Amino acid sequence: MKSSATRRTTVLVSAVAVSTAVLAGCGTKSADQHPDAAPGTTLAAATATPGDTASASPSADATPSASASASPTASHSPSAGASKSAKSTPNAQASNAKGGGNAAGAPATQPPVEKPAIPAPVPTAKAGAVALPPPPAPPAGHVPPLQSGCQPSKPQPDEPKASVATALTSAAGQARVLTLSSGGTDKLPALPVNLVKAIAWQESGWQSGILACDGGIGTMQVMPNTVAWMNGKYGTTSDPKTLAGNVQLGTQLLDWLVAYYGDSSFGGTYDLSPDPATGKTPLLDLVVSAYNAGAGNVHYNTVTDPATGQVVGSLDIPNPTYVSNVKALMASQPWNKAG
Repeated sequence: MKSSATRRTTVLVSAVAVSTAVLAGCGTKSADQHPDAAPGTTLAAATATPGDTASASPSADATPSASASASPTASHSPSAGASKSAKSTPNAQASNAKGGGNAAGAPATQPPVEKPAIPAPVPTAKAGAVALPPPPAPPAGHVPPLQSGCQPSKPQPDEPKASVATALTSAAGQARVLTLSSGGTDKLPALPVNLVKAIAWQESGWQSGILACDGGIGTMQVMPNTVAWMNGKYGTTSDPKTLAGNVQLGTQLLDWLVAYYGDSSFGGTYDLSPDPATGKTPLLDLVVSAYNAGAGNVHYNTVTDPATGQVVGSLDIPNPTYVSNVKALMASQPWNKAG
């Protein structure tokens, strides 16, 4: 959820201890991981979510590095739709030897008929007051480049993983009140606990004392600009160097992202669960992507499908692997298996 530094290279997450992975992956983050970063090159998918093009399936105890763009070590597997291949007969030679098929040579088993893809719905803005947009991007050259060979530091010892789990669960369960564009307010629903835990695992491996080379602080890798932004938006005084304050700031940002994209693209709906018709999770994908790449780089646009001429929605995200990793972590929950 980086808000001001420069980082683009994706770092593979090893299955070794978190501290080792963090030291190995430092210095590779990019500017598109920050909420106020300048827009970069994005990947558009008119009818698909990022998880459909690069899904990750980390092992049960895969451990991410402090780099927010790191990915688990397990190999990526394409979506079912992309990997299906029709089979004419179970075994042509065996079938012919045993008299399989009819006299005309037609296959004994017909290939499956694939259902047509359901296009993504057109983005719909909420009527009336909405969540305020992100702050403007910093001027060019505002953020100094990372130094070569930089290593993250541990200015504070890590809290026990059990304490981190408790803090993440508590922060996720809060129903926060957000000030809207008209000066009114909106009460946001509690965040999914596994979403908060997965992002924290991907960002830091739940290391509460880590300080990354780009300035990311602690468990949620909160950036200094985000601290002032979230404290001002919610009227809080959270300290990112404390476990409670750090996860409070990170979950406040997630809440704002849910409200921002929910209001701008989903008519004020904040449901992160899969769409019952398509099984896709467009709002969740946008929120997860923007936590890492910055809301200024992540969009839900209206496009025209060149094949049908139909106007549909299009997710533009610069970090589909990060999104896939977080969703895979939500499912596998490696923190339940970590020692």
